[in-house]
Amino acid sequence: MMALSPSTIAFVLLVLFELLTPTFLLDFGPEVSTEPEVLGHTGAHAEPDLLCDLAPGNAVRKYELTAQPTKWEIGEGHEISIWTFNGSVPGPTICARVGDTIEVTLTNRLSTIVSFHAHGLAFDADSDGTFLSRSYVPPGGSRTYYFEAKPDSVGTWAYHDSVGKLDEEPFVPGLTIPESGEGIERGLYGAIIVIDGTEMPVDHEVLLFLGDVGPEVTRQGSLQVINGRAAPLTPQIFLEEGERVRFRIINAGPNDAHDFSVTGHVLENVHNEQVTNGTASFEELNSVPLGSLTFGDWEMTAGAVGTYPYLCNVPGHHDAGMHGLLTVVARGA
Repeated sequence: MMALSPSTIAFVLLVLFELLTPTFLLDFGPEVSTEPEVLGHTGAHAEPDLLCDLAPGNAVRKYELTAQPTKWEIGEGHEISIWTFNGSVPGPTICARVGDTIEVTLTNRLSTIVSFHAHGLAFDADSDGTFLSRSYVPPGGSRTYYFEAKPDSVGTWAYHDSVGKLDEEPFVPGLTIPESGEGIERGLYGAIIVIDGTEMPVDHEVLLFLGDVGPEVTRQGSLQVINGRAAPLTPQIFLEEGERVRFRIINAGPNDAHDFSVTGHVLENVHNEQVTNGTASFEELNSVPLGSLTFGDWEMTAGAVGTYPYLCNVPGHHDAGMHGLLTVVARGA
């Protein structure tokens, strides 16, 4: 039988501590609100309400993330232990302009290794955030990842952990390879938005993360979540009649495909636009199909005053929590 090193034994004990310790004894982050997010038109605004309103010019943009255990009300009256970047799901949005350098410093307060893996940005192997590249962060450690925003980086992308593992078979360095989807299922993901100044004008931008969470995390049945929560705690979206909104939608996965729609509205696929005779034409969709870890931008014009359900049309996903309400109010209301 192969003898384990002291560091390996210590690591296993940390994992067992998190598995076996009651929730109230863990060092959780700050309490999180159980009120649904309110997105879109939340008040009078003279300028467009954008997720990444960056001034022209390039910069080195620095972000600090902490992977930590957090108490989270995933559904009404259903609180669980999850992992988060900076205490929320999704984690902070990373914004950049084409030509920027991005530095992300990740500190690990979990009992498993953790990493930062980015889609859409250029990076070297030591910033890949995968197990094979060994660009992960051990418990109690910190690491800085370096990226560049290129012209083909424009749009909406995901970042996520790729190595975190905590299940019935604890991760042991040198003996097991972490499952890349577990950190995502437990909440370790966020958005990257890269702009170049040529984006179509809109009144609002709304970020929606679709995801699936299995019973090994919920300790009950599987849930389908939007921005980390199942209905009725999914985001409440408000728009004024006739306003233009850009939905930045990411299917975090890690397993299921989704089909997103807003009742009574058409979504315009703006990341596959075609130019004919100098004018941009858009593919109009009644719903948006998204495989696991796919993402994109869709625009919509708010219809008549009223309340409209938004939802996933995949059978079973509505009942498992993936739906919410979009309310259109009168101009000036």
